[in-house]
Amino acid sequence: MAASYGPEAGLARVVVLLLGEKQSGKSSAANSILGRDAFPKKTRRSSKENATVSGIPVTVVDTPGWLSHSSTPDRVSQELSRGLALCHPQSHAILLVLPTTSSFGPEEWRAMEAQLRLLHTPIWQRAMVLFTHGDKLGGLPIQYHIRRQGGTLCWLLERCGNRHHVMSNQPGSSEAQVAQLFEKIQEMEETYRRPREIQYRMSTQITPDGRIKEERRQQQGRPDRIEMTAVHVVSDWRSRQQQQGASGWTHMPTGLPAAGPFGLKKPALGLILLGRRRSGKSTAGNMILNREEFPMATKTLTCSVGQARVWGRTVAVVDTPGWSLFGLAHPKQVRAEIGRSVSLCPARSPVCFLLVIPVDAFREKDRRAVETHLSIVGNGVWRRTVVLFTYAVELRGRSVETHVREKGEPLQWVLDRCGQRHCVFDTNTGDQTQVNQLLEMVDKLHN
Repeated sequence: MAASYGPEAGLARVVVLLLGEKQSGKSSAANSILGRDAFPKKTRRSSKENATVSGIPVTVVDTPGWLSHSSTPDRVSQELSRGLALCHPQSHAILLVLPTTSSFGPEEWRAMEAQLRLLHTPIWQRAMVLFTHGDKLGGLPIQYHIRRQGGTLCWLLERCGNRHHVMSNQPGSSEAQVAQLFEKIQEMEETYRRPREIQYRMSTQITPDGRIKEERRQQQGRPDRIEMTAVHVVSDWRSRQQQQGASGWTHMPTGLPAAGPFGLKKPALGLILLGRRRSGKSTAGNMILNREEFPMATKTLTCSVGQARVWGRTVAVVDTPGWSLFGLAHPKQVRAEIGRSVSLCPARSPVCFLLVIPVDAFREKDRRAVETHLSIVGNGVWRRTVVLFTYAVELRGRSVETHVREKGEPLQWVLDRCGQRHCVFDTNTGDQTQVNQLLEMVDKLHN
């Protein structure tokens, strides 16, 4: 592993920046990485220490922790910015430290986001979640902890490209854990170092006045690792007005009467999710079913179906693999899976296609990809399609109609083909009334 980080690999030193809440275990993790007690347990100022780990020159920058349940002092925010400056010329990995002994919900995310946006630098392409106190899991896999924490943590992991690592405080376990951590950092770095045809990535930054700024920059990497996606940095969360369960979704009553205009029971409904990779299909499917049916920590390779009683009727949701504009998904497999998606819906049930489009950039190549993949299920697909906008928090108070006008002809063309049928999902709120509105629109489609 050391050779991969040597001068012949073009990477002379690995620089690691640790960020996290107070008492999250940052300093202990930093000491484990360095193999010695270099940082005190109570961190008041950002500082850096150097070491050679398994033949690799390493710089670790430790920072003071912010507060989630009270105001973070300005001096802490200043030290975080100074910590970033200590990562000269830049950090190779930004470790967002989360202890397994505490929860990570909307309040914790708001505190994290408030500090990250003060750094005024792209975070997510080099971010990794570092779970500390892994020994407190009691032998349970980290995936169980993630599922138990719910939607907010899953959302954070998705922003980090699902990169995560676990470190425990058990004596004698640090060396192997550190070696695995460096392997993951190496893999992340190789994504951006290996030569190939030029790709572009949309990097979303928050300007000092709080506005979103999107920057299109050239970037090199392996074709099986890079995806053109907007890196969403969310700066406002809607207040959760309803009680949430452990899954992160709001629990709504499911025993409502399922009757049509003359008291007749509504038939089962099939909903098929279509869209590009990382568009939020699985998250939207989980919100419709009101449970975590589709895994969000792994990419969808084959069709899968989940069924539940939703607002008093049986609904089957089919999640499909997402297509890619840059060859990251196997195109033949994606087309084959989309083609068989209808067969997974309940027999003789009405079927609606939900074209999932995140609220971010949408260009002509996106439009062509949508047209190509929807044509797989027949010419009449547009009459049974509803556009489902995800990541609605990025609208930032604007109407979706304004967003469509701003994106121009490609997105307007798609909506025209769908008869202007569209719905907006803000999955961060877990508000199930959004699901009800979607089902009402689908019912009108089949009446």
